[in-house]
Amino acid sequence: MASIFSVTIDAGVLAVPQADCTDDNEVYRYIDTLLDWKKLLDEPWVAIYMREGALASLADDDSYPSRPQLKELFSAHRVKEYDVNTVATIVNRLLEVTPSFETHYQLVNVLPDLLEIEPDILKLTTSDALKEDLARCVVLIAILLKHCSQPLGGHFLILRNVPRDIIKVKAQIYDLEHNRNDIADLPSLHKVFEGDVLVCDDFRGLVKHLDESTVLVRASDDLGIELAIRIAVFKYALRQGEEPDWGNSLVPNIGNEFREKCQRLCSKQDDSLPRKILRSIVETIKGDNMRDVHAIRIKSGGSSPQRKRGLDKAQRRDIDREFHLHYWECADGTIELASVVNHNDFSIPE
Repeated sequence: MASIFSVTIDAGVLAVPQADCTDDNEVYRYIDTLLDWKKLLDEPWVAIYMREGALASLADDDSYPSRPQLKELFSAHRVKEYDVNTVATIVNRLLEVTPSFETHYQLVNVLPDLLEIEPDILKLTTSDALKEDLARCVVLIAILLKHCSQPLGGHFLILRNVPRDIIKVKAQIYDLEHNRNDIADLPSLHKVFEGDVLVCDDFRGLVKHLDESTVLVRASDDLGIELAIRIAVFKYALRQGEEPDWGNSLVPNIGNEFREKCQRLCSKQDDSLPRKILRSIVETIKGDNMRDVHAIRIKSGGSSPQRKRGLDKAQRRDIDREFHLHYWECADGTIELASVVNHNDFSIPE
């Protein structure tokens, strides 16, 4: 599956707290944050980028989380729940991610002046090197989001702390080095540029801002359909006040014809249908609103036997008055999504 979303992780997220910091909570937040972002490393739906100068900025600031520095930090704050090697490995894997943001998006460097960032996220770091790196990064991402082609789901900047979900950027661009052909409408040099940057500071915050409906209707394979469902299930758990488990979320099997039939119907309807389909799928997974579920029968009439595939039972869930979700309730307890159909269609792909 091609990456649907992309993120750039600010070097400040990796910057290790000093061993003599007085706040134990800061140390635990640092460790938990890195463990949280570890979820992204093996996910095919998101592309991860670091700034080209991230390692140098951390070194200049003396905040690169080497194993000796992590050991000193863990010892000073009596951290015993976590392993130094685990944290160091996550940092190294992130810093070894290739290509860099600049290489992939071909936005090499920018020279902004009179830079205004609202809210001022540059105050989140006291290091001059990390602050300068973050300032360039924010402007480049704002240009990317406003003027360049990007992944289907958009691009997010990952920070250590986020005061707001959207950062507003305003600056005069005196120089922009790039190798792109899709930013012809960038304001002339010395003119004011304005743009927005999407930001988040934990995995939960990232998933909350992913658009599962867009993923559903534009997925190019069944893995994309599964991703849309996983996002919907995750958000459902949050609304219920539960603690979502992304790695172990239950996702139905996807039937051979489900994606094509689902997307074909969605293409002919307004934007509300994908949301309704995903709601119905989540309800099916959770066993909610069972009054909306009816057996698909061999023939019309309530006395006709339920259609089966071996021991699997054919089911029909009302999405609304016009559309219905057809699925197999399998003998092993799993669900297989079969199709989305119009009201008068009682067929179900096997």
